[in-house]
Parts: sequence; structure tokens; C-alpha cells
Amino acid sequence: MKLAELTDATLKAFLTASSAPTVLTFHATWSKPARTMVSVVSEVAVSYDEMVRFALVNAEAAQDAINRYGILNLPTYLVFKNGKLADRFIGLLTKEKLVERIEKSLASL
Repeated sequence: MKLAELTDATLKAFLTASSAPTVLTFHATWSKPARTMVSVVSEVAVSYDEMVRFALVNAEAAQDAINRYGILNLPTYLVFKNGKLADRFIGLLTKEKLVERIEKSLASL
């Protein structure tokens, strides 16, 4: 599954375009853990179909978002509901751990 690649210019519109929960993965090409997670997130996104939207945010093209959300580590995952930040977590995760963390985030929404 090809995930949307967001920048500072497209992030706000993407978050407000749907009421579905959204998971953003902040990554960069120079970060090996973040590069690894891009394929894991893509796999996980397929299983959620349209119940949850997934997108990638390249840290190098989204410096305003990096500052606004206080992103200090890559990969960082932000979970939004109705355009508002609901949860955040970081790090290199297995597919199973990523699903577990997303499920935990969604349960609290």
C-alpha cells in the first residue's frame, strides 16, 4: 500500500479531511530505524483498510510540524482523532507491537 507523503504544506489539510483516526509516522531517509518502519507501517495500514488513515511525514520536509509537535526522535508516531492529537509513541517496533500500540491508542479515543 502506498501511503500519502505529507509536508508542512499538506499536513493540516490531510488531518482535517476526514473524521477517521489518523496515524502519522515521522521519518527521514537518514534514519535506519525510521526507514525500516516505513515498510512496517505500510503493511499495518493495509489491515485497517479505511477505518484508520495512515500517512508518512518526512522530517526534512516538515520542519514546522517537527517543532509544533516536539518531535525529537525518529520514527515518531502521532495518532489524531478529528484533527486533534490523541496519542504519541516512538521507536522501532515489530509489526505486532505497532498494531498493539495503535489498538491501545484507538481504544482511548
